[in-house]
Amino acid sequence: MALPKTPTTNDKTWVTVARNGHKKARVVVCDKTQLVPSFKASQRQLPTISGSDKRLFVRLPQDHEWRKLSPAGIREVVVRKLSISPSLIGRIKPVHSGFAVSPCSTESCEAILKAGNGLFLTGAKLESATNWIPVIISTVPSTIRKEQGDVEVSSTMLADEIERVCSVRPAHLKLYGRNNTEAPHRTWMTFFSKATRAGFIVFDESGIDRPFEKQHSLEFCKRCNGHHPSKNCSRAPSCGNCGSTDHSEDVFMATTKCGNCGGPHRSDSRRCLAHPTRLGAPTKEQIKTYRQAGEKENIKL
Repeated sequence: MALPKTPTTNDKTWVTVARNGHKKARVVVCDKTQLVPSFKASQRQLPTISGSDKRLFVRLPQDHEWRKLSPAGIREVVVRKLSISPSLIGRIKPVHSGFAVSPCSTESCEAILKAGNGLFLTGAKLESATNWIPVIISTVPSTIRKEQGDVEVSSTMLADEIERVCSVRPAHLKLYGRNNTEAPHRTWMTFFSKATRAGFIVFDESGIDRPFEKQHSLEFCKRCNGHHPSKNCSRAPSCGNCGSTDHSEDVFMATTKCGNCGGPHRSDSRRCLAHPTRLGAPTKEQIKTYRQAGEKENIKL
């Protein structure tokens, strides 16, 4: 015969609470402070460090005969004059001062610099890249009125004034942009070998200096053949040959027509009138005018 089970009493009933009285919960004081992971904060505060320029520059005078050579011709001349292996040199690109040579590695860069004396009698100079800090100084007066009269501001005068204000002499100076010779103010670009204090003005009347930021041109989207980054493009894919969204580019179902300006060329052509320039992308009114001009060209064909 099984014994009857004793009912289990719940300690949390109103009867037991009223009989025992209200008891305060024990408060446990913890001395340990909870550490909040600061990975995102530290990641936000880390400065972006740009890699140094490892290129070498072949400096050439304006009338030097090597300026007429192609990058492949410069490669052959440099290899012959310096007596080095062609495998040490990567890409060669023409620049304003001559040619920029990209070595294949750090060891290749050192080997090319050691053999740089081979260009001594050629009129060319082999120099490493200078990691200068570019700064823009706007509205610099073109002339200064002194006791002797109006004196034009030269690069030497501006360098002396910058050294007086910042206690650092710029490594190089040049006019920036399209400066009118008759304009009362000019814009200068200065290059410093080290960082200087920000917010200075020259001749007590120029604009505040600002760091130079190179403008990046708009990317070309290969999905919709428009001028914007293709990473987050949500437009319908279009044909690069005729601009239609009804078929792919592999199927040629129409004549060649730009999808941006309507001209008789492909959408990725440099002849496109709607192609962005250094001043930025064209406005809607300009694109409308470009398409009208493109339609007229198609009618002529």
